[in-house]
Amino acid sequence: MGPFASLLIAAFAAAGLHSAGLRSFTHHSYGHPPFTLQQALSAPYATDLTAAPEGNLFAWVEDAQGRHNLWVARGADPSQPRRLTHNLQDDAQDISQLAWSPDATAIAYTYGAERGANGEPANPAHLQHPTPVEVRVQWLDGRSAVIGPGRSPLFTRDGRSLIFLHQGKIWIAAAIPPGSSSDSTTNPAHQLVFDRGSAGSLTLSPDGHLLAYISQRSERNEPSHSFLALYDLQAHTLRFLDPTTSDDSAPVFSPDGTRIAWLRSPFVQPREFANPRTSPNPWSIQIADVATGKTRTAFTPAANQPGSVLPHLSTGEPYLIFATNNSVVFYSEADGWVHLYQIHLNGNPGVEWLTPGRFEVEDATLSSDGHSLIYSSNQIAAQPAARNGVQPGSQRLDETGSTHGDPADQDRRHLWQVDLAHPEMSPVELTWGAGNQTRPQVSSRGALAALVSDVRTPMHPALIIPVQGAEATITPLRPDFLPADYPAASFVTPRQVFFRSSDGLQLHGQLFTPENPAPAHTLRAAILFVHGGPERQMLLGYPAMDYYSNAYAMNQYLTSRGFIVLSVNYRCGIGYGLDFRTCQNAGAEGAEEYNDVLAAVRYLDSLPGVNPHRIGIWGGSYGGYLTALALARNSNLFAAGVDFHGVHDWNLEDNASDWKQGSFAAMDAITRQARASSPMASLRLWRSPILLIHGDNDPDVAYAQTPILAEALRAHHVPVEDLIFPDEVHGFLLHCDWLAAYRAEAAFFKKTLLP
Repeated sequence: MGPFASLLIAAFAAAGLHSAGLRSFTHHSYGHPPFTLQQALSAPYATDLTAAPEGNLFAWVEDAQGRHNLWVARGADPSQPRRLTHNLQDDAQDISQLAWSPDATAIAYTYGAERGANGEPANPAHLQHPTPVEVRVQWLDGRSAVIGPGRSPLFTRDGRSLIFLHQGKIWIAAAIPPGSSSDSTTNPAHQLVFDRGSAGSLTLSPDGHLLAYISQRSERNEPSHSFLALYDLQAHTLRFLDPTTSDDSAPVFSPDGTRIAWLRSPFVQPREFANPRTSPNPWSIQIADVATGKTRTAFTPAANQPGSVLPHLSTGEPYLIFATNNSVVFYSEADGWVHLYQIHLNGNPGVEWLTPGRFEVEDATLSSDGHSLIYSSNQIAAQPAARNGVQPGSQRLDETGSTHGDPADQDRRHLWQVDLAHPEMSPVELTWGAGNQTRPQVSSRGALAALVSDVRTPMHPALIIPVQGAEATITPLRPDFLPADYPAASFVTPRQVFFRSSDGLQLHGQLFTPENPAPAHTLRAAILFVHGGPERQMLLGYPAMDYYSNAYAMNQYLTSRGFIVLSVNYRCGIGYGLDFRTCQNAGAEGAEEYNDVLAAVRYLDSLPGVNPHRIGIWGGSYGGYLTALALARNSNLFAAGVDFHGVHDWNLEDNASDWKQGSFAAMDAITRQARASSPMASLRLWRSPILLIHGDNDPDVAYAQTPILAEALRAHHVPVEDLIFPDEVHGFLLHCDWLAAYRAEAAFFKKTLLP
């Protein structure tokens, strides 16, 4: 927990406020009135933290109850944050893909809503005017400009032009502020590169003369294969570097610009639900001489071994870091965990394992001097008291990544630093304690900022000042970001718990328990929360994803209403290694992860004070699937459920072709297995009431999944309620829709579990 959060809690305590755990949905209270859902979801949530290329400036996007705005602050003086945009409506129009100008006087960004199931920008607010996705520029002096339809902006090295994507093609426009002496009409936006493919992953060479990108090709309107392309901005020529039958991705130039590295992976990708751990055709790192185009394979893992499949990163696609002119850093799961490795291109052949241990690494970024990496991890950090003055990095950690650490750190995120010149030394702990720190960013002058949270405050940007041998100083870049009535002091601290599934697999959970005692001789109702993905991990505190930030606040609200809430990190999730993530016979192939849901409900049933006849379940997406499966198979254990946009029949899902593979002879067996693994297969056992919630412009889970289940349940006389949001997508874009959904959920659980 950062100093600001501690001061905030102390201030609440000084005012005589104590955490409230309520017996029911009445206004009976212990210390102060119960907080509302509006208050629980009122705190802003920060994303897209990015450091300027000059000075100590940091920019980020803040979602304040659906109002998305761009903020900037100076790391050396975080007392003066500034809001650069003034969007005042909850209208689903987001700000993303921030790009600084080279002189740090302007920020380009993408403005607009994500695409819905129809492929067009979603409009759940039903705005009665066109809502294109646009590229915009905001200058720090207050001026702004709309460049035009497009996304993924990138300033040229001189800062005078802006390169961006529009309908898959690369365009360019003048980046001139309004009122300047130059006339942008002399250089209107126009297509820069003419290529049959759909462009992505734009990156400029250090001197700004070359533009590298990935050209994604398609056949019969379906994504097919990809090549690395190189466009010369001076000669206006295009070439493709070493095109092969494999797929290319993640290009990055060397610091001196003479070489370029990228990832190459097999054309035939792993099936979505099979999650193979190894491949006979492993990925590789390619290095090309920019001048000659001569290419060589710098690294490839052993075939059919762990690490031969590109690793799964929770924060995006795998990428490379050209640390020095002769060193490339990459991610791999060679030891069964997501880790960082280094290869030297000249001398010192072989691979250096930078982050050994039974933990996982994400969000790696290069220090300003290029000598070290800073990353976020769930490595078990040593506690300050246990350090006893021992200097960070002076002792080798054991295989768990711990000297004398807190096991709860497996369900947190902290910042670490590794010296690339001396990787034989242990990584250094930069932060530890009860909070979470993610998405580190380093300014050109060495200032470190990150998105941080704790059990009471959602993700917000903060300046991190490491202190050798002691807890780092964490100072919010916008200290007054919490609303005055935000109920921080009323939130409980979730407790890390462990329990085992039927096959002996150890599972992690976060247990939310009301702090006030239940009335005498009264058993509490309980609720099980199952996350989506399934490649997600719920944390001990606010997580670094807006969808689950809302879910965390909802679990706190349910706890304040007297429920015991258990959030379970079931198999197929991240954070606990390759074996845990690449679960076998899951989803459409057998739903084996449902055994973990049963283990969680058994754990709840074992807790003193829990009413075994009043246990509910809720979740979204894959969590909605498991919620419906729990009610379908075990209405005897689950009294009610709330299902957000879940999969109810794998055979109806629009991505069925990803897992329906094999010969025609085997297809019927695959289809039968998928059906048997679906909630629709167990309707005859279903008795418990359910609330179904879905947006009808969902691009991720077919909307038809919900009405088909609803009608089938009504035909079987199962109580069904529904809440449908026209034009809403998978992760709701409108704050008011989240509020409406959670209010309906709370009322539903009150009615079904607290009669």
